[in-house]
Amino acid sequence: MISFFSHHRKVIFAVVTVIFVGSMFFVSGQVFTGTSDAVAEVGGRKIPYQQFLTQVNRVMASVKDSGTEVNEILSKSVKQEVFREMIIEELLSQQGAKMSMRVPDFEVAVEVQNTPQFREGGVFSPRAYYQTIFSEFQMSPPEYEAWRKKARLATKFKQFIYTSVKVTPAEARAYYLSKNKDPKNFEKERAKYTDELAKDKFANIANYLLRQLTTRQEVKSYLEEREQGR
Repeated sequence: MISFFSHHRKVIFAVVTVIFVGSMFFVSGQVFTGTSDAVAEVGGRKIPYQQFLTQVNRVMASVKDSGTEVNEILSKSVKQEVFREMIIEELLSQQGAKMSMRVPDFEVAVEVQNTPQFREGGVFSPRAYYQTIFSEFQMSPPEYEAWRKKARLATKFKQFIYTSVKVTPAEARAYYLSKNKDPKNFEKERAKYTDELAKDKFANIANYLLRQLTTRQEVKSYLEEREQGR
């Protein structure tokens, strides 16, 4: 099982990243109890089970399109990743709202109008929009736009964290040399390794922040109950 997951891990993570725009966080401290229509509850807000299933189906379709053989182990791994990403998105959007971050309606409108699946003949088509979100997401336009607003808010919060990360020249050089690189080439490769170190710092800060959030925000999972039909 471990060897199978290791073999397909990159495919699963790549597909989920395409669907959710990715994240570097790990969710822990979940509380297990029951509710009838949610896959999870974060800070009192429910994540609909149907929305979870829709996202899982989209990811599984992309995995199949990549030529990867799908079986029970892979399916379970995809579900775990989708579940994790949805919890993270909810946590971060709530935190962004607490910091008075906002996503204007026009940002969502621009995203919708520029989404290729919603265009016909190179222009936005209301008909294609309604048909696509209903068939692929089982959502009405208000539901879809509220979801996209929440996703964009989570992304804004992640960007806020990333922009707070600073890498000094001394840190960049030390990081570069730790990779057993030739000091003579440092200036030529400074930008690349500064960016790489910034991403490492971001991951560490983000994981620490998420652990703090999960101690303050109650995260309830109903996934096992939903999967068992309860």
